[in-house]
Order: sequence, then C-alpha cells, then structure tokens
Amino acid sequence: MTAPAGSMTGSTVLVTGATGGIGLETARSLAKMGASVVIGARDLVRGQAVVDELGREGGLAELLPIDLGSFASVREAARRSVAAHPVLDVLVNNAGVVLRDRRLSVDGHELTWQTNFLGAFLLTRLLMPALAKVTRPRVVNVSSDAHRWARLDWSDLELERGYGAYRAYANSKLALILFTRELARREPTLAANTLHPGAIATGIWRPAPAFARWVIAMVLPSAEKGARPVVRLASAPELGGVSGRYFSKFREAHPSAAASNDADAKRLWEIAEKAVD
Repeated sequence: MTAPAGSMTGSTVLVTGATGGIGLETARSLAKMGASVVIGARDLVRGQAVVDELGREGGLAELLPIDLGSFASVREAARRSVAAHPVLDVLVNNAGVVLRDRRLSVDGHELTWQTNFLGAFLLTRLLMPALAKVTRPRVVNVSSDAHRWARLDWSDLELERGYGAYRAYANSKLALILFTRELARREPTLAANTLHPGAIATGIWRPAPAFARWVIAMVLPSAEKGARPVVRLASAPELGGVSGRYFSKFREAHPSAAASNDADAKRLWEIAEKAVD
C-alpha cells in the first residue's frame, strides 16, 4: 500500500465500529500508515471481511468482537484486547447508532445512550491501564455538531418521556463531549479529544426513509473524507500534547455551552460510573 504522510509504525490502534463508514476508512488509513489495527466489530462476518481486506492491502489488522450495547461484551472485549496488546497507543471510539424507536439494551439502558456513550465510557476506562503504558496515549471520540441541539434532562437522561431518534442521538453526542472533557481532566498524560467529522454519507443513516437515504448518498461527502480528521487526531505529531478539545473537521472549535460545563462533565461521569458498575 502507498502510505500517506506520517507514520504509525509500531503503534497499536483499536477502532470501534470499524466494519463500515468512517470507522472502516479510519482503520484503513491508519493501517496504511503502519499501525497494527484492531477492528472492533459487532458483526463478526463483516469484521473478518475488513481484516482480510486490509491484509490483502498489506496492512496489519485483527478482529475484536464487541457490542457496545452490552456491558458484558465490552468487558470481554477489553479483557481480550489487554491480553493481546498490553500496550495500546490509540483508542478511537467511533461506533454509533441512530434508532427510530426507543429500545432497551440487555442491561436495561436506552440503546442509543448505551451504544454511543455508556459503552464507550466503559471501554475507555477498562483500557486505561494499557493506554497508560504509552508516553502520550490518545483517545479520539467521534461526536457530532448534532450536540448543539441536545438538552440533557438530568431526571430523564435515557428519555423514558418524549423519546425521539434525533434527540437521543444528539444527547449521546453531547454526553461524549462532556465525557472527553472530564477524561482529559482526570488523565493528564492522555490526549483525549472529540470531533465533528462533518455530515457524512455513512450507514448510520439506515433508519431514514429510502428517499432520504438516496438524497444523503447523493449530496453528502464520502466516509473516506469524513475519516481524515479522525485519522489526524489519532496520529498527527503536533496534536500529541493536545487534550480536552473539540474539533470541527480539521479545526479546533467551540462546542455548545452545554458541552463546556465542567460541573456537568463531572456529574455525568459519576452517573456513568454507577450505570456501568
């Protein structure tokens, strides 16, 4: 493969949601840069197909079964990851869903909230010992500018009242930014950042009506383009010491006021700890 600018040779990177869209293209780019990429996948057939594809292209990749909608699955995936890779350089929390109807996970949590936020929170915590063995480890949380329309109701974080697909998605992306903010505060050696990769044509739009999906595919940029800012946060040398920031594509940006509240970030962390323990 022709390597892009920069090198990740000798690094190990775990990317969740890597069987398609931005996750797949992120994994592909990092493999081209020399990283050993762990493909976090719920669908094992698709995950193995990605591993095989990257291998044919000359990259180093392996499959890690993980379902962010199950805490047991996240714990098992973390155990396997640490056993295989005691040292982890980069974690990319990319997996996400949009669900038209409110559904509960096997753990009893609203599934969008658990998949997009609580699962990533738990995985990151469990992998911190492996990340801590690197001089400047990185965590990249893929959020969205949808967070600007979010509103967390602290008495109903999981939307038992007034569920809406977009509201649930936006709230989970706001939660990811608050989580990243508090993670950066608690782990000063960690470069933890989050970003809006742009409105991209990916499989996350599957719940949309057929015509809307056709329009999205026609007008939105490709997943490969959306992956570029994710790859930059995961690999750019100049960002190795940057933490707790929010990026819109390639530029640092100011998130919403709700996403900039340190007290809320601490409060949400404590709630998430109780939820996953």
